[in-house]
Amino acid sequence: MAVKTPGRLHVVLLALALATATAGANTPQLTPHQQDLSSVRKEIRSLKRDIAQKEADRKEAQDALRESERALKATHQALGELARKRKDSGARLAELTRELEATRDSTLDLKTRIADILRRQYRGGHHDALRLALNEGDPNRNARDLAYYRHIARAQQALVARLLEQEQALAQLADEIGRELARLGLQSHLAESQQDKLQQAREEKQQETQALTSEIRSKQGTLTKLQQDERRLSSLIAQINRQIEAQRREAARKRAEERKARELARQQENARRRELAAEAKRQGKTLPAEQTRQIAAEPVDSVADASLSGKAFRSLQGRMKLPVAGSLAGRYGSARQEGSSWKGLFIRTTPGQAVRAVADGNIVYADALRGFGNAVIIDHGGNYMTVYTGLSSIGRSSGQRVSAGDPVGLTGSLDSGETGLYFELRHMGRPINPQSWMR
Repeated sequence: MAVKTPGRLHVVLLALALATATAGANTPQLTPHQQDLSSVRKEIRSLKRDIAQKEADRKEAQDALRESERALKATHQALGELARKRKDSGARLAELTRELEATRDSTLDLKTRIADILRRQYRGGHHDALRLALNEGDPNRNARDLAYYRHIARAQQALVARLLEQEQALAQLADEIGRELARLGLQSHLAESQQDKLQQAREEKQQETQALTSEIRSKQGTLTKLQQDERRLSSLIAQINRQIEAQRREAARKRAEERKARELARQQENARRRELAAEAKRQGKTLPAEQTRQIAAEPVDSVADASLSGKAFRSLQGRMKLPVAGSLAGRYGSARQEGSSWKGLFIRTTPGQAVRAVADGNIVYADALRGFGNAVIIDHGGNYMTVYTGLSSIGRSSGQRVSAGDPVGLTGSLDSGETGLYFELRHMGRPINPQSWMR
């Protein structure tokens, strides 16, 4: 990519200014610099597209990072909940274990007491109940003691049964809690493994986001430099264009002055020849034809065409072509036969020649115009208008859009009888010299 540095830009600017000063009417070519500017702008567009793509990638990575963080947070919460459940289940299991141990101790103590009773009964050779029944004491009291004894025996048996059932229930519950703890442990292990994977993915996304951010910053720095280069190069080209425009206007002014001087010399020479012919006639002399023949007006052979289509009218000064071929018989500011002066150009030509629009514009008038015959007026924007009069026929209608080189009618004659086309150029409604705009 050919991007000029500021120092080189100044050198090029000085070289072009020097070339402009010594080139006369020749126009310096800007193609290399315009190509440089086009290359810089192309690189800027490419960088902007690349940055936009990187921004999209970074946004996608940031979204994925946020999703990873949400998943990590959810996993962390799940682990916390699992830890709480494991803690509660562990505490419950410890409590049940203590209850189970207490129940086992109670059962063991009761079993010990029952065993002592059975041993005593066995050593005495008969049961306490039988001894009470054979006791020679008070029968009523013996009956009551026997009933109490049976009641105590049944209560002890029921207590032993409840203690055994409670021990079994506690053992079953402890087993269930143990299985729950194992299940919670497995879930915690899986959640921790998932957390590790999510953490790794999060770190990878963080690295990707940081890499994209760094690349975007680098490209933005390059983009900023290219935009600065573009501004410098655009400023240079604008300055050169201003110099070229000034040179072009000066060349157009000189050409107009030269044409005016040639026309004045032609008119003076023709007047001198007419006087010579008149003097020779008074004296009865005959002069050679070359001494009395009138010098023809300057020919117009560069006719408007499509080459200027699409260009702003104000940019056509020094480049404009006239609407019809012929000879330039009336110049802006020169005297007319009836005593007035031309406000535009009169191009003498044979009738029926195509009259062409000198630039793009909209037709705002297409009809007969008193004193000028048929006329067409085109609005070119920027308060510029062109006027075409003396037409034998009009080929366009008011409101139509025309491009440079489009025919708008055919040549005819003015109301004064002069054959050809009368052409005016107006700005802000005032006539200006079209020759200052011609090539």
